[in-house]
Amino acid sequence: LRRSSLLLAAVLSLSACGEQPANPSASEIPPGTEGLGAASAPPSGSAEASIERFAVDETGRELAIRCEGAGSPVVVLEDGHPSETGGIARFTDGPIWADLTAETRVCAYDRAGYANSDPAPMEPRDADDVIGDLEALLWAAGEEGPFVLVGSSFGGMIVTYYAARHPEDIAAVVLLDVPAPTDTLTLEEIPELAWDHPSNPEHVDVIPEFETRFAQDPEPIEAPLTVVTATEGQSDVEDQAFWLEISPDATQVELDGGHDLDFDNPAGVVEQILRVVAAAS
Repeated sequence: LRRSSLLLAAVLSLSACGEQPANPSASEIPPGTEGLGAASAPPSGSAEASIERFAVDETGRELAIRCEGAGSPVVVLEDGHPSETGGIARFTDGPIWADLTAETRVCAYDRAGYANSDPAPMEPRDADDVIGDLEALLWAAGEEGPFVLVGSSFGGMIVTYYAARHPEDIAAVVLLDVPAPTDTLTLEEIPELAWDHPSNPEHVDVIPEFETRFAQDPEPIEAPLTVVTATEGQSDVEDQAFWLEISPDATQVELDGGHDLDFDNPAGVVEQILRVVAAAS
């Protein structure tokens, strides 16, 4: 979430792929995705031939993903909220993509309701819904772990929760300027965070299902964790040190730049991501 636990109201004005795994066992298939996995053609009007769409549930709802490069672990990039143009455009058109894909396989995707992906179901969605989409998408796209999950802003809550729920698939987690969650937000303060607000096309129920939930009950992870804090970001080193408590192998690094660190300090971000990739290789 392009937000700060200190300055949320100001920030959220909001005016502003590989082959299918061979014969997976039933236990390896995400619930509700049995029989899915065939990609559709890229959406009409899309200039990116490498963008593919895959069904992620029994309704045929599709999400878009773009993966490039070769190697292991696979880096999965997770955008913030709102995702604006979508995660694919943000990362693949951004300054870190080429350097990362030159060293290993990298995937970016559009969450439900954004850019090349189908609309989200018209209902409140929680963290399990969001990581369920990602799990089904990676499986359908034939992307196999181990994964290095990189979450920017609100995406940090998504990747830490995914790592907590799927420890066997995760090599490491990197957070890019992710403020600590807070349990003091209300919709009266920030109505744009309502699950059915027009500025929230993925219908995530941000306050109860993400901010309050993880502030009160942070999910521990087994994977190594790198907390990257921006010098001019949405919160400071002390605030983001919250995340160090969820992993037994956690480090914190401060990089010059603002909240969008992958644009403000791409060399520093690439260095931190490739450091954990090398450690996991």
